Amino acid sequence: MGSVYDAGPTFASYGVPHGSSDLMKAVPDDHKKFLAEMVWIHEEDDVCIEDEEGIRHCKLIAVHAGLEKGKNVGEQLRFLKAKETHLPKIEGLSGRKNVWDIPEELTEKPTIVVSGHNGKLHIEGLRLIIDEGGGFENKPVAAIALPSMKLVRDTDNLTK
Repeated sequence: MGSVYDAGPTFASYGVPHGSSDLMKAVPDDHKKFLAEMVWIHEEDDVCIEDEEGIRHCKLIAVHAGLEKGKNVGEQLRFLKAKETHLPKIEGLSGRKNVWDIPEELTEKPTIVVSGHNGKLHIEGLRLIIDEGGGFENKPVAAIALPSMKLVRDTDNLTK
């Protein structure tokens, strides 16, 4: 059984071969509950950020991969909040280049869009992609502290 994404480490972590239909049986109920209860998108209406203009108050949207630039943001948010799974591909969770930029309609009111998923660290204006570790054991997990925009990395146990 093939897969679009490299899910091999996930299967291995539960002790089943990659692509095995036994994965669902191997995942403990508390893991299933945790995953089922996770939000697909998180929004804050008043987050401070410090930049060349000083301290600004912005809206913040956190989503796994990002939001599609050419699609209606309200519609994307509705699908993500409802956890719509009937779509063949959910770009906010799996997109790459098409979710890299901030949708233009979010520039009217300053909006921070923060995500990971891309395996890179990319900070451009209010678009924050914080995933330089990419889930790899030998790369650091990173975060950005707001309002200072200070990058923080967990480098305690990295193998060289």
